[in-house]
Amino acid sequence: MLSTQDEWKKKVSESYVIVIERLEDDLQIKEKELTELRHIFGSDDAFSKVNLNYRTENGLSLLHLCCICGGNKSHIRTLMLKGLRPSRLTRNGFTALHLAVYKDSAELITSLLHSGADIQQVGYGGLTALHIATIAGHLEAADVLLQHGANVNVQDAVFFTPLHIAAYYGHEQVTRLLLKFGADVNVSGEVGDRPLHLASAKGFFNIAKLLVEEGSKADVNAQDNEDHVPLHFCSRFGHHNIVKYLLQSDLEVQPHVVNIYGDTPLHLACYNGKFEVAKEIIQISGVESLTKENIFSETAFHSACTYGKSIDLVKFLLDQNVISINHQGRDGHTGLHSACYHGHIRLVQFLLDNGADMNLVACDPSRSSGEKDEQTCLMWAYEKGYSDN
Repeated sequence: MLSTQDEWKKKVSESYVIVIERLEDDLQIKEKELTELRHIFGSDDAFSKVNLNYRTENGLSLLHLCCICGGNKSHIRTLMLKGLRPSRLTRNGFTALHLAVYKDSAELITSLLHSGADIQQVGYGGLTALHIATIAGHLEAADVLLQHGANVNVQDAVFFTPLHIAAYYGHEQVTRLLLKFGADVNVSGEVGDRPLHLASAKGFFNIAKLLVEEGSKADVNAQDNEDHVPLHFCSRFGHHNIVKYLLQSDLEVQPHVVNIYGDTPLHLACYNGKFEVAKEIIQISGVESLTKENIFSETAFHSACTYGKSIDLVKFLLDQNVISINHQGRDGHTGLHSACYHGHIRLVQFLLDNGADMNLVACDPSRSSGEKDEQTCLMWAYEKGYSDN
């Protein structure tokens, strides 16, 4: 089930890929030009015979080129004294400071800052130099920027702070550094996502712990714009160690909370066939989630039947003796309806062998092409083209 949040995060992910592509594009210098530039930056009297207004096809000035073609701090000072502006952006949208950071050159970063470069200037995507350092995972560059006063909580065009980015990419040491400099663990991104949501979704256990502990105190029950808490995400993606950590600690995590679709973390684990996570949630937190229905009239049992590829998961849920095999949701559909609708033949056989009633009817006209309100599981299978079930 692809939510609005999923679509947005896909776009965010793609946008950061584009950032890297644009940075790499700025680093592509023609071989002949590169040889000449290295000669210039390698000479004692580097700029006596050079056109200071020189630009590459991508709009890189000598100051940009100094940062990627072997220049040093003396070259930086000289170029800026001669009037080259550190605020100039390449056609891809980056300053010399952005490029020095991407190349992870502490010397050039320091020289640019001491010579007047704006540490907070944004380029493509609303990204500061600190965002770039975090995307690239460059610990030393990030440290230099923070020691020179970079805003640790600055947000880019999608309202991600550097801490969001570090949590998203799994840069553990950069995360530690950002927290040391006072990064706010509870700042919301564009769709209400906190760094802990991102680390939980991606499975970065150590980062999740850093965000919660180390004096950070991330809100473990913080909800995004679709009311997902971090536990929803680690359950959905099967990150068993984070699920166990959140539930077994004294963090007061709410295990049965629902998102705007009515899904508990258990629902999402079952929809995605994460058997170990489902077992962990029930064994630690009890069976309360088993009786909750989402807006699609589905319990976790229905969800497991919708997934349909893990009979062990379905069996485990039934073994809790909370939901019967013929439990009907608000609209009347059973787990057998869900298994038929999604064409899970082995599961259908399992359910029938264990007492599922194929004559129970659901009342959901939107699923049926006919005029009848009541549909059996066979009608659902037929509607989806599984006429051989």
